[in-house]
Amino acid sequence: MFEFNLFNSAQIFDQIFAFICVYLLTSLKAKTRFYGFIVGTIGFIPGVYILIVTELWWILAFMPIWAYINYIGIVNNYREYKKTKVA
Repeated sequence: MFEFNLFNSAQIFDQIFAFICVYLLTSLKAKTRFYGFIVGTIGFIPGVYILIVTELWWILAFMPIWAYINYIGIVNNYREYKKTKVA
């Protein structure tokens, strides 16, 4: 039987954030994609909790790589947004 506890709630929120993030990142507008990066960053919080609880914490060793890729994406998307706003 399904029960509501912290772990199941984290899984649900992780999937909701992932769905919204992918939906926003597929937009043609740079501003909407920027919000997708923000939601993706916020959505990483329940994912980290799930990794720690399930003892897959070693995957967090790759978090600096993920953070770098996400940062580069946000910066490039912001530059594109500013370029389209000026033009």
